[in-house]
Amino acid sequence: MNEMYDLLRGRYRLQDIKMLNQNQAVWNSVDDFIEPLLKCVLQTPRVGVSCGKVEASNVTSSCGKEKGDRFHLSIPYAGKRLVWSVFFNSLCPELGPDFLFNDDTFLDDPDLDTIIRHVPSLAHWDVTSDDALLMVIIELLMYYKQHQIELLGKQGERLQFEYSTLVSATEICAEDLEVVLLPSGLRPIEARFLIRMAMDFSKLPERSTHQDDEAMLLVTFNGPDWNRITPELYLSKSLEEAFGGQAALHIPPFISTKCLMDYVPEVKRVINEKIILLATCFEKRKSFIAALLLLKRGSIIEYDAVESSQATLLFEYRDFYCMVHFKLPPAFPKEAPLIVLQSIYHMTSMGTLFCQTVEDLPFSHRWTPFEMVTKALNHIVEKEVQKFQTNSVKSSHF
Repeated sequence: MNEMYDLLRGRYRLQDIKMLNQNQAVWNSVDDFIEPLLKCVLQTPRVGVSCGKVEASNVTSSCGKEKGDRFHLSIPYAGKRLVWSVFFNSLCPELGPDFLFNDDTFLDDPDLDTIIRHVPSLAHWDVTSDDALLMVIIELLMYYKQHQIELLGKQGERLQFEYSTLVSATEICAEDLEVVLLPSGLRPIEARFLIRMAMDFSKLPERSTHQDDEAMLLVTFNGPDWNRITPELYLSKSLEEAFGGQAALHIPPFISTKCLMDYVPEVKRVINEKIILLATCFEKRKSFIAALLLLKRGSIIEYDAVESSQATLLFEYRDFYCMVHFKLPPAFPKEAPLIVLQSIYHMTSMGTLFCQTVEDLPFSHRWTPFEMVTKALNHIVEKEVQKFQTNSVKSSHF
C-alpha cells in the first residue's frame, strides 16, 4: 500500500539520488548499443497516466558477454507496476526487442498485422534512434490499456458502463484514465480505475513549488456484482502541502447506486471548493498583514511575504518593550489569529524568552482587516501588556 501511495502521489524527489545511482549502474551493465535506448526510457518523467518513472533491473546477457542485453522494466500503471522482460540480441542490434509480459492475456501470440497496427515503432524498428525503445514502451502501454478496456466488457455490464459513460458524459478523456483487472486471467476479483483530475490549480495561494501539481483518483471495484467501491484521492506533494495535509481534503463516499460519471464531477467540485476557500483565506491573511504594516510600519521586525501566515513587531508601552507575534491559521478569518507576547528582557528557567498568549481576543470574521488589527492592538494595550509585564518579571530566573 505504501508503494502504491508513493507511486500515485509522485513522491520520487526524495529518491532521485538513489534512483540516479541505480540507473547509472544499469546503464553501465548493458551492451553499448542498448545504453542510449534504455537511458531515454529511464529519464522520461512519465510514460502514462501514473506518476513515476520506469525502472530497470535484472540485467543479463544472452551470449555470455560481460555486458547484458536482457533486463526487466517496471512500469507504473493504474496504481501498480507492470513488470515486462525485454530481450535484445547483442549480436544483431538491428533487430528489435522481444517482450515477455507479466499478464498472460496480453499479446500471448501476436501476429504481424497486430504489431504493425498497434506497435508501429517495433514493426519499423530503428536502432539508430535513441527514443526507439521509449516509443515502443509507450505504444505497448497504450495497447495494454486498450486490452484492459476490452476485458471490462467480459465482466458484466457494470464495468463497461462505468468506463464508457465516464469518457462520454464527463470532462474526463481516455488519455487521463487507466484501467486494470486484477489478478490477470479469467477470474479477476478487482477492477481499478485510475483517473487523472485535470484541473486549474493556479488559483491556489502562492507557493514555493507548484510545477508538479497533480490529483489522482483511484476507484476500486470489488464484489460479485462490482458493487463494493472504494475511492481514494492521491495528491502530489505540492498540493498536499497547499491543502494542509492528505487528510485535510475529505472526498464523499462512493455508494453502490452511484456511477463514475456522477461521482468524479462531485469529487472535482469538492476540490474546486477547497481551492476557492484557500484562495479566499489567503487574500484575507494578506489583507491582515497589509493592515498591520500600515498601522505599525516602523515597528515591524519580520513578516511572511509568501504565505502571509505570520508577522512580528516590536511593541512599546510606557517605556516597556516586548515582541508581539501574530500567527494566522490557514482557515483565517474563520479561525481567529493567535497572538503571543514575548519578552525581550526576561528568561524562563529553560533559558528561553518568557512568552504569554493573548486571551479573550475580540475578533469577528465579519470585520475588515483594518478593524481586526486595530481592535487587537487596543486589546493588547488595555488588557494584556501590563499583565504580561508583571508576569514576565515574576517568572524571570535571570
